[in-house]
Amino acid sequence: MKDRQFLIFAGTREGRELTEFLTKQQIPAIVCVATGYGEELLTQNEFIHVRTGRMTCTEMAALLHDMRPLAVIDATHPYADAVTDNIRRACGQEKTEVWRLLRGESVPEQTGETEFFETAADAAEWLRGRTGNILLTTGMKDFPVFAELPELRDRLFVRTLPQAEALAQIGKYGLSKKQLICMQGPFSSEMNTATLRMVNAKYLVTKESGNVGGFEEKTEAARACNVTCLVIRRPTREQGFSADEIRERILRLWREYAGEDNGVYAGKTFYDSGCNENHSAGGRTKKYGYRLLQEGAHDMHAEGNIRVTLLGIGMGSPENMTVEAADACRQADCIIGANRMLETVKGFDKPVVSLYRSNEIAAYIEDHPEYQNYAVAFSGDIGFYSGAKKLLETFLTHPCDKHIDVRLLCGVPSAACFASRLRMTWEDMALMSSHGREQNLVSAVSRNRKVFTLASDAKSIRSIAEKLERFGLGSVKMYAGADLTYPTERIYEGNASDFLDFDQSGVFSAIVCNENAGQEPVTHGIPDEAFVRGNVPMTKEEVRSVSVSKLCLTRDAVVYDVGAGTGSVSVECARMADRGKVYAIEWKEDAWKLIAENRKKFSVSNLEIVPGRAPEQFHDLPIPTHAFIGGSGGSLKSILRTLLQKNPDIRIVINCITLETVNETMEAAKELCLEIEDITSVSIAKSKPVGSYHMMTAQNPVTVIVLQGKTVR
Repeated sequence: MKDRQFLIFAGTREGRELTEFLTKQQIPAIVCVATGYGEELLTQNEFIHVRTGRMTCTEMAALLHDMRPLAVIDATHPYADAVTDNIRRACGQEKTEVWRLLRGESVPEQTGETEFFETAADAAEWLRGRTGNILLTTGMKDFPVFAELPELRDRLFVRTLPQAEALAQIGKYGLSKKQLICMQGPFSSEMNTATLRMVNAKYLVTKESGNVGGFEEKTEAARACNVTCLVIRRPTREQGFSADEIRERILRLWREYAGEDNGVYAGKTFYDSGCNENHSAGGRTKKYGYRLLQEGAHDMHAEGNIRVTLLGIGMGSPENMTVEAADACRQADCIIGANRMLETVKGFDKPVVSLYRSNEIAAYIEDHPEYQNYAVAFSGDIGFYSGAKKLLETFLTHPCDKHIDVRLLCGVPSAACFASRLRMTWEDMALMSSHGREQNLVSAVSRNRKVFTLASDAKSIRSIAEKLERFGLGSVKMYAGADLTYPTERIYEGNASDFLDFDQSGVFSAIVCNENAGQEPVTHGIPDEAFVRGNVPMTKEEVRSVSVSKLCLTRDAVVYDVGAGTGSVSVECARMADRGKVYAIEWKEDAWKLIAENRKKFSVSNLEIVPGRAPEQFHDLPIPTHAFIGGSGGSLKSILRTLLQKNPDIRIVINCITLETVNETMEAAKELCLEIEDITSVSIAKSKPVGSYHMMTAQNPVTVIVLQGKTVR
């Protein structure tokens, strides 16, 4: 197979820089330039071969057909629109990918010293009625437009590239050689200033050529010399890629071809931008771990497939829809959604179907082949507690005779909308939903200064307020937003406790602000004196810290605290497993009140008190992932056996005060095939003041034993 390479149509500084990049990367290319002078500016080598001469569209197509390039890069001048059009038509004819290299724009605001024109002819006509010398820097292509006007010839000075055609052109129109300045850029502001002063120019004519074309240096010089700058705008706002994007595309395509296709040029060294790491190995280019998943926002809909667009319509009003979502609705053959969503899209005058269950939507699409393009509308954004997630999973698993292309379009999320109404940022906001879900809102409010939660009706707002009040957060600021973006939109403000009797109509969301959030330490080891105490035993601070650490909790852990006492371990675990649940199992009645008070004091709503003895109370509880045993009441072996029955992979930490308990634990672990992962003896001595001195007083040593269900191995 013939070696393939890239084809570049150059003619600008960016094109020359691109050929230098290809040489450095050892990537082969043919570079086409229009003139011999353009050829002189390029360095030919074993990788870069230059082809000189202007080509028609037919000639370009013939070249493409012969060389079959990997891709074509159009790096011609922004104003060479005829050449660009020929390149695009030739590539379309030969079905070859073409990338337009865009030059960055840099255009000043229009002032009294700057005039803008759509064409060179417009600029020449404007100069016709004015006096003063003119410096023309737009190149020989536009020169005849100005030279054809007798009023401009004697005062026209032309700066262009050093090429023989320039002398012939000025002679044709009767200009003297002193009116021609042949120089190769780039030009600094100082050089431009010197040139303007040399020709005593009153006007500078340039193109909207961007930073690379020296536009800023020209305008700076014009201001310095008090010269009026005439700017000829670009003919169109092109679609294309920056120089960096072009380089990335070349590297990516070359690696696929050279390293993974036929091995051509394999074993050479390739570099990422700014990286000099050699990626070749064993004589072939090494395959990268990453891959291109998607490129561009192009429509990849295949002929004959059903296209389904899952789109977020925002908060509900038609004005809140994105332009992209509205276009999807206009192009759809049928729109599906719940009734509230269909109200928003009814203005598109499309057939609508009221469905919201994922399996029903998938079945409808399969049963109605008369529609090829569906739009399924969801409120808010499809990535934020949206039914789009389940529907997407349904499409992936639902058998269908016809292939379905699924596209997702984001919408304005309710959190962003509500925050904007309150002139509030939402980058630091915890995002939750109280709508049909059980989430630890109390913990989120305790830890975050701002929390957004989806709700539903007034009842859900009351429920949020009641929960915050019950766990000591009734004084936090709360906002309830109803029917956002609709004509009936309302926003209510107050403390959380003010919403206990809330009774307003509408569809709600809430934002809770807690200025005191995040003040508590994030580590375990709450000081003993911070807990509400009584005559009930409590696991002391240092031992508690070691024990909780040994549990190795996850944020969604389900923990049994057996013999919870004052609830100190339960509180520590509940704060760490804020997405999970902790069950404080305790048979002493005087301990239940202490646990409840500590639960409220530390705002841990995911802590549930279970009165009664273990293991009898285990049966109605969810499957635990972890268990802490601070007191077994003489039923240690029975407790361990029941825990293993509920979860053979459970992790258990036991605190042993007596040697007999240590022995009992070891025997039970052996009998029940529990792995003894760790045994730690904790001996603590705490200081206490004695007059002007401090004396260390020893506490009873505690043995901390870690047991692990063996099936986890």
